[in-house]
Amino acid sequence: MIKSALGILAVGLIGTAALVSDYIPGSAQSVEQVLLEDAQRAVPPELPIDLAIDGQKLILKGELNDTDTRTRTLALAADAVWSGGIIMGGITAIDASGLKVTTLPPKADPFIWFAENEGDALVFSGFVPSAAARETLYSLAEDIFTGHEISGTLEIASGVPGTDADWVKAASALLRGLSYLRDGVAQANGPEFSLNGVTRTSENEALARAAMTSLPDFYRSNILINISPAPVSIDDLLTETVLDDAVVKSPVETADQEIEISSAPNNVTVRCREDIAAIIARRKIGFSSALADLDLPSRNQLREISTKLNECENIRLRITGHTDSSGNANRNRQLSGYRADAVRAFMISVGAPAERLSTRGAGSSEPLVSNATPAGREQNRRIEFDIITDDN
Repeated sequence: MIKSALGILAVGLIGTAALVSDYIPGSAQSVEQVLLEDAQRAVPPELPIDLAIDGQKLILKGELNDTDTRTRTLALAADAVWSGGIIMGGITAIDASGLKVTTLPPKADPFIWFAENEGDALVFSGFVPSAAARETLYSLAEDIFTGHEISGTLEIASGVPGTDADWVKAASALLRGLSYLRDGVAQANGPEFSLNGVTRTSENEALARAAMTSLPDFYRSNILINISPAPVSIDDLLTETVLDDAVVKSPVETADQEIEISSAPNNVTVRCREDIAAIIARRKIGFSSALADLDLPSRNQLREISTKLNECENIRLRITGHTDSSGNANRNRQLSGYRADAVRAFMISVGAPAERLSTRGAGSSEPLVSNATPAGREQNRRIEFDIITDDN
């Protein structure tokens, strides 16, 4: 009996020594390493999780996107180790206090971003993948658009094409290119990064194009820059104003010619207004998410409007977003603006002329009907198009 007790005690002492010594096989350090490797093999490597062992405790730290993933991760980690006491050397506890759940922002599809440079004003709109990305772009704008009034709101959303770092690099390159233009628009629409505008010199055009060469390979660039030298006389100034307004009037030699030239565009304008109005009236523009995810029928409808708008050079569209009265009024105004921007961005992406599309967000301030019923709220959530011509 005494010999048996001494044998058990000896085994216990050897096991304990194995856990507290780093110098013999089966030491605490080697046992911890084995258990850690088992846990690392069980937990998917793509998850942003750090695993560590402290004695007989497994420690998990990191940020996950939802509670279901956290629950599955804990189950995988628990299955990867085996429980035991001091002598057996197994895991006796799991510490997941550092394993947080961070809810992703709503997804934006298309993921759009705008920076519009007009005179001494720079206006942002659209989405960024993070608060850090937003701060980077605002700071860069302050550095390179000196003397400009910088305004606009950038909303954080998921769905960015590529990595956050690559997207910020591409948007920064686009913003630098825009800084060389007198007037222009920088736009990111998914992986497509576009720069359109007017500059004074060919040197500035070259600098703008050079800035765009630093886009990561994942993204595509589209550049359209017109060179308009600074006016040196009153005649040049008048010519520039006419070109900026995209209105070129042909001289007429007789009254008959004047009547023929002026009346024809009016007939075309009437037909254009009717055609575009008919396409708009066909169905309501719809969104499949809480932000700016256009549904497929709406995309097809907007393609038709864009095609027709290209055929009607004297037609402009003002796109207004509306929401119902649910939720915060400021948030509703932002949301309505983002949806209007999403419509404009998609139309530009399928060929609509950017300079003839404008947006505004009305929020819940202009309801069609009462918001007291679900049907009424549904009717008030809408996109409206105002067809604008030179005579209205």
